[in-house]
Amino acid sequence: MSLRRVASRVIRWQIGIGLSATALWAVASGVEAGLAALVGTGISVFMTFYVAMRWGLKSAGAQEPRAILGAFYGAVTMKLLLGTALIFIAVYAFRENAGALVITLSLTLAAYGLVLLGDID
Repeated sequence: MSLRRVASRVIRWQIGIGLSATALWAVASGVEAGLAALVGTGISVFMTFYVAMRWGLKSAGAQEPRAILGAFYGAVTMKLLLGTALIFIAVYAFRENAGALVITLSLTLAAYGLVLLGDID
């Protein structure tokens, strides 16, 4: 399965999990908690999209495994830096509902496992 198909599957799962969690947070704790959960979903989806795009573009013409792996490490490193900054900013903005944001973001990371359990050959 191509990188594009795997990434789109992960993103679809993340959106599905995130929107479900957003609805639960909104019903259980109010609109602001739902908005915080939605932002957590957005951060998770953005990070996945970023790695897929950057790695795909950097390794598109590469033939050597070392170059492909180097592009992947570079993309993941930048993802971690960007993700950390976005999470800090979002937690600061949603101080009262930081739990909803962080828990929803964490739940969306299960999408990687769900896709890997599926057929990716």
